[in-house]
Amino acid sequence: MTNDEPHTSREPTAKSDGGATEQYIPLDAVPESAPRPDLDWGTRIAAAVPSMPRLLKYAIAIAVAVLWIVPFLGLFMASFRPLGEILAGWWHVEGMTITFENYRRAWSYQTAPMGRALFNTLVVTVPAVLVVMLLGAMAAYPFARFEFPLKTMLFFFILLVMAAPPELVAMGNYNTLREIGLFDSYMGLILVHIGWGLGWVVLFLRNYLLGIPEELEEAARIDGASRYQIFRTIILPLSTPALVSVAVIQFTWVWNAFFFPLVFMRSPELYLAPQVLPLMTGRIQVEWGLVAAGSVMTMAVPVFLFLMLERYYKQGMVAAVTD
Repeated sequence: MTNDEPHTSREPTAKSDGGATEQYIPLDAVPESAPRPDLDWGTRIAAAVPSMPRLLKYAIAIAVAVLWIVPFLGLFMASFRPLGEILAGWWHVEGMTITFENYRRAWSYQTAPMGRALFNTLVVTVPAVLVVMLLGAMAAYPFARFEFPLKTMLFFFILLVMAAPPELVAMGNYNTLREIGLFDSYMGLILVHIGWGLGWVVLFLRNYLLGIPEELEEAARIDGASRYQIFRTIILPLSTPALVSVAVIQFTWVWNAFFFPLVFMRSPELYLAPQVLPLMTGRIQVEWGLVAAGSVMTMAVPVFLFLMLERYYKQGMVAAVTD
């Protein structure tokens, strides 16, 4: 065969070495997996049955999951049914009527439309999340890498602020926002959420950054990179799982926050989704289907965000806790 001829599959050949013959197996004859032991069905079932302690853990986990899911299931079913069927019991499925009337009414409710409230909530939540992520990363990096005076005291002060109740934060910022003209405005509420969430974000990201090898930064400094370049090109990309975890948790907290909007927002046209839900109860009779539909629309956004970023969220949470 010359060099110009195309290469074809080689047939099994025999190799002789001192009288011994070795047969090569062709590639297509090699099995994809190792042979399994030949066990009867009784042995396989006995091996698959969990032990009693593990079975008890499974039972407890399933019971907790059912207790957690049942209220949401009732809320979800009530959002698609008329009020008469809800009052009779949402668990009765005989002759169940499926309707989207509750969602239509909640979206354009006369006194507090949920459509406008969801947009207002998004206007407050997105800046509060992005700014906290950026400032938290910039503050956590010095705590993880540098040595400076009062480092331990400042870190302890951050932990102390985290332990403060939200009522204390509201009392300290109520008059301040009135004096600077940010009361009853999105900017004032965003600043309150940023200050409230910055402490735990710094703690979370600092624990994550401690797990990043310092040799990467030393190699970049030898190549002439500045601290800013190291932070932008090395630290931030490697901190993506932690930043995603921060974004999901902070988004959920700000989106579902009720106390801060209740204290700092007064104009009905600026109400957020958690403020609008209590207004749908009605004066004479509670419109449970309307409230259920508004609740489902409110919780759908953070749930959808978590499902999209679940993989990165798990990586960031595990690394920040273990490191």
